[in-house]
Amino acid sequence: MSWLLGAGMGFLLGGPLGAVVGGVLQHMVTKDVHNTRGALNQSNHETVFVTNLAAIMTKIAMADGRINPEEVQTIHNFFAQKLGYRGEDLEYIYGIIKETERVKPDIWKICYAFRQYAGYDIRILLLDLAYQIAITDRIMTDAEQKEINIVASLIGISEEEHRQIKNKYLLPHKKDSYSILGLKQGASPEDIKKAYRVMAGQYHPDKVSHLGKELIDFANQKFREINKAYEELKKEKDF
Repeated sequence: MSWLLGAGMGFLLGGPLGAVVGGVLQHMVTKDVHNTRGALNQSNHETVFVTNLAAIMTKIAMADGRINPEEVQTIHNFFAQKLGYRGEDLEYIYGIIKETERVKPDIWKICYAFRQYAGYDIRILLLDLAYQIAITDRIMTDAEQKEINIVASLIGISEEEHRQIKNKYLLPHKKDSYSILGLKQGASPEDIKKAYRVMAGQYHPDKVSHLGKELIDFANQKFREINKAYEELKKEKDF
């Protein structure tokens, strides 16, 4: 558990998630877990990122006053299936979910601290993942959307870029080249080019090169998806 000694963990223990992280670590160190390898061993930056992501997702799920077992499983599954977390790393995420529910940290303080730590591109990635997790159960409640709106504002995402991310996941049509770029059906070539430039910059793998292999792989996947969508629309619109 060498990652517990990193600068990222020190930052978390001293910030608004201190009580949450402290409770998780106290539980984990008493279990004497050995020979673990995974995402949280790789990068102090990633430790801060995934801790804040798990806490913010839990707060969004709690927007209606509580978090149910299905929502806990949704967040758990996201880290296991999308980011490939296993063993102690996944146990840590589960601990953050449960401790966030127990401690109920202030979402404003979490987001403010994260904004001071993370660059704009990392904050964009967090908001994208927030929507992915929120709609995993195919339901976006008004309370969840309101909480995501608050998060987007607090971490400093522009209204236009928030709209583009939101459209990718909530537009009422199948996931096609338009929705991948956050556009409505029939968007003009100029709008397509603009959306591509913005998203290609946001999800370029170089922007998350310090976050660890799992998140780099995730960014690579998103980058390929964006490029493929753009090429398909270029052919469709003949430009």
